[in-house]
Amino acid sequence: MKKIGVITSGGDAPGMNACLKSVVDMASNLGYTVYAFRRGYTGVINNDYVILNREDVSKIFNLGGSIFMSGRCLEFYQLSGPSKAAKVLNKLGIDTLIAIGGNGTYNGANELIKLGVKVIGIPATIDNDVYSTDESMGFDTAVNNAVQMIINIQSTMRANERVALIETMGRLAGDIALYSAMASESDILLVPEDKKTEDEILELVKDEIERGNSSPTVVLAEKQFDLNKLNKRIQDETGKECRSIILGYMQRGGSPTVNDRFLAIRYGVSAVQFISQGISNVVIGVRDDRVVTTPIADAVNLKSNFRADLYGLFKELHRMEH
Repeated sequence: MKKIGVITSGGDAPGMNACLKSVVDMASNLGYTVYAFRRGYTGVINNDYVILNREDVSKIFNLGGSIFMSGRCLEFYQLSGPSKAAKVLNKLGIDTLIAIGGNGTYNGANELIKLGVKVIGIPATIDNDVYSTDESMGFDTAVNNAVQMIINIQSTMRANERVALIETMGRLAGDIALYSAMASESDILLVPEDKKTEDEILELVKDEIERGNSSPTVVLAEKQFDLNKLNKRIQDETGKECRSIILGYMQRGGSPTVNDRFLAIRYGVSAVQFISQGISNVVIGVRDDRVVTTPIADAVNLKSNFRADLYGLFKELHRMEH
């Protein structure tokens, strides 16, 4: 009987549990045994696993997070980590490891491949910075969560005529900021793909105020600016109160959206089907609504899939060009 390993790795993403259930259900249909390792690659190194059947995953489909925990394994940055993991997988007789996670997870998978382990990657990261697919699992949920929170913030900012600085997650990508700013009708958008100075931001805020907007909403992707410093500059140079809000982990939590549940099913089922066809060492993605594969060695080096066309549309609509 063929044995399949599965991990949820890196930052957790809504849909991981639904994907895990889909893997187990499809594997059961084909007569495979599923070994689920706890805490990502750490669980593989420590030989920490459970064998799953349909009943074990019957009530996890709608849950956020990951029931087997997800995390980053520092030991995998050293040669000893992948080597230990490969020995455990070989000793257990695992045919293929399904790694559910983001770019860091794929880098770890690439190291295992070099040691002869067969791996299939499934994109699960709210940042949407896995460039082998149009959309990673968890992204849609994060955007929906962010949009609702931004709308809530806007209502109170308008009542008090304050400027809002709202920081989204994204790691090094501006996708969450872009989609949530567009969907919430925010006024100014700051993404790492189009870096702006504090002076340029001040001019954009002043433009909004001069046009009669008493409560401009600025949405920015994380790790670009010191929010407290930027907040003070806006207040000092516009004379308006400004509030900075970091959405943080609230974007990541909760039950996955319908779209992320569908992605989870497609990815989980496809992964097991590919294993049954002898296909491995690829990451699964969706392009133009079709399931596609990309060699893991290529996927870790692909360039950004940031939607420059949508960003251009936002700038035109909100007169962000100077």
